[in-house]
Amino acid sequence: MRGRLITFCVLSMGRVGAMTSNSRTSTLSCARRSISFVCCVPSMGRAGAVTSNARVTRRSTLSTGIAAAAAAALPSATVTAGDRKFYVSPGGVKYFDLVEGNGYAPQPGDIVIIDYKSLLSNGELYDSSTGPGRKPLVAKYKSKPPQMIPGWEEVLGDMREGGTRVLQVPPAMAYGDKGVACDEAGVCLVPPNEVLQFQLTLKRVALPPP
Repeated sequence: MRGRLITFCVLSMGRVGAMTSNSRTSTLSCARRSISFVCCVPSMGRAGAVTSNARVTRRSTLSTGIAAAAAAALPSATVTAGDRKFYVSPGGVKYFDLVEGNGYAPQPGDIVIIDYKSLLSNGELYDSSTGPGRKPLVAKYKSKPPQMIPGWEEVLGDMREGGTRVLQVPPAMAYGDKGVACDEAGVCLVPPNEVLQFQLTLKRVALPPP
């Protein structure tokens, strides 16, 4: 099964280093290089059920401090192409929003519920939460130890409920040189040093169980 290819203009594919906060929002000139970016995450297991009764009380009392925190998490670089913005995070994750959400953004320790699709660099779909018998991922954001790959956690901070984001994650922010589910013959579900492509939909953000 293969995902639908979307071609767009992005920054050069090299890794982008971390920038200072003063330069994070600077607009970069587009390299005008078209790549095939597959709209479509690794299987990370399902956690327990989440209730949202406590969420409303907590969220309704949050002040503008959340807005300040979100601003601090802005991506390191921005490219504008038409009406769509493409971003590069400090860790080199390239992404854009298919749909911008208007709900809550996750805070460290919150439970996030995510629908996802994950593809290899050749466009092969290797995991999805929307297949038969599958369910959305339920995980704690910024937990210790982490419950999601670094590339996901780096771009979830300013994402809001209802939003869908497409990202391309370098090996260092995914599974590195080890890969995933490799057999004795060296055949892997995710090969070592693989650039991965994901489509994430943030369905809900909630407080963790007490």
